[in-house]
Amino acid sequence: MEDHHNYQDRHPDQFKPHELFDVIIIGSGIAGSTFAIRISQLLDSYGSTFKKVLMIEEKSKNHGTFKVGESLPSETKPVLQSLGIFEMVNNDTNLEKHLYCYGNKSAWGSNNINGTDSIFNPYGHGFHLDRSLFEETLLKTIELRYGQIVKIIRGFSVTDLYFNFDDNCVKNEKCWEVTISKCSNLNNNVCEAQNKIYGKILVDASGRRCCIRKCVPSLKRYSFDKLLAFACLFETACLNGLKDNDHYTLVESCRYGWFQTSQLPNNQRIVIFFTDDDLVKQLPQRIRIVDKFCDFLRENTSYVDKILKNFDYTPLKNRVMCMAANSDMLSEFASIQNHWIAIGDSAISFDPLSSQGIMKNYINLNIHSEKSEKKSIDKQDNAEIQPIEVYQHKMKEILKNYRKEKKYFYCKEQRWSDEVFWTRRHTEEL
Repeated sequence: MEDHHNYQDRHPDQFKPHELFDVIIIGSGIAGSTFAIRISQLLDSYGSTFKKVLMIEEKSKNHGTFKVGESLPSETKPVLQSLGIFEMVNNDTNLEKHLYCYGNKSAWGSNNINGTDSIFNPYGHGFHLDRSLFEETLLKTIELRYGQIVKIIRGFSVTDLYFNFDDNCVKNEKCWEVTISKCSNLNNNVCEAQNKIYGKILVDASGRRCCIRKCVPSLKRYSFDKLLAFACLFETACLNGLKDNDHYTLVESCRYGWFQTSQLPNNQRIVIFFTDDDLVKQLPQRIRIVDKFCDFLRENTSYVDKILKNFDYTPLKNRVMCMAANSDMLSEFASIQNHWIAIGDSAISFDPLSSQGIMKNYINLNIHSEKSEKKSIDKQDNAEIQPIEVYQHKMKEILKNYRKEKKYFYCKEQRWSDEVFWTRRHTEEL
């Protein structure tokens, strides 16, 4: 295998002055890394002469940083194989770095618990991911297999974006000017000197913050609800001799919203509570405080509380993490004229109840990148670049169907239909 620079050591100063990349990807999370792998595969298979891709990541390291993970459905196994990472993910799961997911259980719409078992799924089990490790696996795959195409720089934040004719770009061609800064302290904006990078196409995989909006004032972000997620980590020492072998994702509703729990490696379990941001102050407990979160959980769940008690789980850290979990979308997902495309949460964010976040990222990138990106790179001056329009249409169709499915599942819970949280979802206009 050819020797490549380690992506953690890559620095813009190593690039040639005014070097022009064919594609610049902002964000190296699941969406950005998946896109980088797929575009590399396509460029290789089509024998394209355009083989310069740059991916920019704000964080200097990934593994060892806790991220609220997700359950990866078994239907994504063929996609993991096409990305060349299935064996690594499966091996890591055998080593209990990830965990197998054997199905879903829910106490939703009644006091009884129902479920679906992976034994009846033709693809078998899914995965409970260590999210940071999974993202690092994607980056390692890019480095080892596509290091000649994709260059990765880490620990840099995008501070400015500009799209126009530029003396540094190819004659008579527009390009993106991306200003990045090496930040030693992102919270205090302590940054080194800025670097400018140039690219023909910009791919926004920066998540909900959506960097492309910095330079496209006409872009709007539409939110369909106010959902927040409050997550608390638990651990068990198995002092009673019982090992938690419940490898299912459990969802349990209550009058104020709903809970989700799943196992994590190292005898840990995560519990997440979802409710609307303007309803938090009306809750009987101050759920940002760990002890109060646990009290609230005990008072409002049966099955989640039972799992924690049965296996002697106690809070791992003295904090409750809070993050946005609402459904929202960009007013546009791509621009032929201005050579940009938004993917992942930058384009559409999904309610976690739908389990569509990671799955939709894979499906969108796997299906549409073949058509849109290959042509937009090889024929970007051709006025008949239609695949981007197809991508726009498909994304809108996905959103339309998702919102119908989301309302259908929320309407299956009628026990608290007079509560604000549930009334909003039962009466949401599509």
